[in-house]
Amino acid sequence: MPEKKVGRMGQAINWQGEISDIAGPFDGNRKGWLARAARKADVSYRQIKALYYGEILDPKHSVAEGVLTAAEQARIEETRRNASEVAQYLARYAEGLAAVDENFHSEQINAALAIAREIGGRNRA
Repeated sequence: MPEKKVGRMGQAINWQGEISDIAGPFDGNRKGWLARAARKADVSYRQIKALYYGEILDPKHSVAEGVLTAAEQARIEETRRNASEVAQYLARYAEGLAAVDENFHSEQINAALAIAREIGGRNRA
């Protein structure tokens, strides 16, 4: 296992993990997957490949910053997608309760819809 560079906040950087976060789910084509990560990080394919396979442990600042920034952005986007799914689930839950007995479940319906609106509002910000 290649050594890990110490980066932001004094933590070791797992370049493979960062690149995996950027590239998203592996589709069976390693070259295409790494190329997608390179495009999103705005660095060359060769730089991404070298980081991923541990060929370089101490990349140029601009490369490291590009990869770390793109990985952070990818995680933010994933969190937004997850929040949207939760908001949709809560809205369906409220609809289901309303279909059963809107008057009896009004408190739970209002709570679920309030949370869904709150999550949905943050998702757009």
